Amino acid sequence: MEYNYQGNISEQQPNDYKTWSLVNLIVSIVFCCSCTGVISLILSIIAFIFSNDVSKYYLAGETGIMLAKKKSEQVKTLNIICSVLLAIGIIITIVSIIANGFGYYAHALQLLQH
Repeated sequence: MEYNYQGNISEQQPNDYKTWSLVNLIVSIVFCCSCTGVISLILSIIAFIFSNDVSKYYLAGETGIMLAKKKSEQVKTLNIICSVLLAIGIIITIVSIIANGFGYYAHALQLLQH
């Protein structure tokens, strides 16, 4: 049983999925060259911002707990979508490297950098 800052019994804080959001953000930055990487980068930034809101709403007291739960579910949904997009992007990259050879992939990366 937990107590909030006012000394009242309160519900446990909903999961903020901050670590998951941060991992998605870092992986999205690495794979931002693909279209799935760009979309997942945007979604992971939004998820990371929303994950900070979970704690903020929870600390607001009884009225904020429902908002914290709702925001937690939104963060979870965004992270699932982001993870799926990243997995698709990684699979496409691996298949592309296998099908075209690593030299072709390195040449494509050089073209993107210029």
